[in-house]
Amino acid sequence: MVVLRGLGLGDLLTAVPALRALRRAHPGHRIVLAAPASLAPLVPLIGAVDGLLDVSGPGPVPLGVAPDIAVNLHGRGPQSLAALRRTGPGRLLTHAHPDFPEVPGPPWRGDAHEVRRWCDLLGWYGVAADPGDLELEVPPGWEPPPVARLWAAGPAPEPVSASEPEPAAVDSGAAGPGSEGFPPGAGPGPYASPPDRPDRPDRPDPPDRPAPAACRAPAGRGAARPGPRVPRSRRPAPVVLHPGAAAPARRWPPERFALVSLALRQAGHEVVITGSAGERVLAEQVASLACLPEACVLAGRTGLRDLVALVARARLVVCGDTGVAHLASALATPSVVLFGPVSPALWGPPHGPHVALWAGRSGDPHGDLPDEGLLEIGVLEVLDAAVNLLEVGVR
Repeated sequence: MVVLRGLGLGDLLTAVPALRALRRAHPGHRIVLAAPASLAPLVPLIGAVDGLLDVSGPGPVPLGVAPDIAVNLHGRGPQSLAALRRTGPGRLLTHAHPDFPEVPGPPWRGDAHEVRRWCDLLGWYGVAADPGDLELEVPPGWEPPPVARLWAAGPAPEPVSASEPEPAAVDSGAAGPGSEGFPPGAGPGPYASPPDRPDRPDRPDPPDRPAPAACRAPAGRGAARPGPRVPRSRRPAPVVLHPGAAAPARRWPPERFALVSLALRQAGHEVVITGSAGERVLAEQVASLACLPEACVLAGRTGLRDLVALVARARLVVCGDTGVAHLASALATPSVVLFGPVSPALWGPPHGPHVALWAGRSGDPHGDLPDEGLLEIGVLEVLDAAVNLLEVGVR
């Protein structure tokens, strides 16, 4: 059996219940997952896949032999459907598509949650799947990367009063002095999208670290509004901030992530910033604004196995609508997930220790600017959600 899901981290995690259902329904088959090779560390944690075939996108699927069954968990077609048909399967499980009227299948529903979509597809073919079967168990010996608490040797920053910035003051480029509640001279440096976007300029050099004054109570708009009291940390597990996302439309401004970091750090929480190698400049910008030591910037320094181990042991994850949010769900790690152009009804976390924040408007998830709805989510709202999870958390 070959199963096509040639997408990213979050996409694979939302397909875990369907993959496990296929394993239960076909215990004697060898199941080959056609997905990017970079996701290989996750395969043994799923417990339903026997092999991984490196495929990115909707195909082709170079299987070499005709499978008994081919399953399209990639998309609605037509490319993915055509790629699987070319493998010559005895049976093809897929959604119906008008380009292939001879291939049966249920109609595609644009309003279905991504997890339920694939469970319902299998249900149409008589394979029962449980949408709640999402959790992964980290094997013994998987340890997160060590993080040095470099700030412990120096004076603590002055207490932070997290302000709620004006959404209109934020865009995807550089902000001027005094914006986002930072004092003049402590605002963010330039930031360009990761270099895998050919229409974007090259990454700038990492911004200089700000002077200690940048870690004090923010000045500017809304600075007099006190933020919630963040519970003191009682355990050495870190809080993970993940500011990146595949498209700018789903990236909450780095200035706001920095304010969240400042408030958490004031309460004694260890904060680390994760991301891919292409997101390291963004992560360094957040750390610079929040006066975090460079050792806390893990973007580009962790593989997928390290990231899994880190999130599994984290006290909290704060991130946008991206793969790390689904990883937190799979590992039952409390999370605050910021949604912009896409509703959490389509890609949100399951019930559990997770808070999905959304302004209630939809937009282009591939847009080149932060989504207007995403910008309506303020720092105070994120801190309120984080405080609630940290107060009731048992991690």
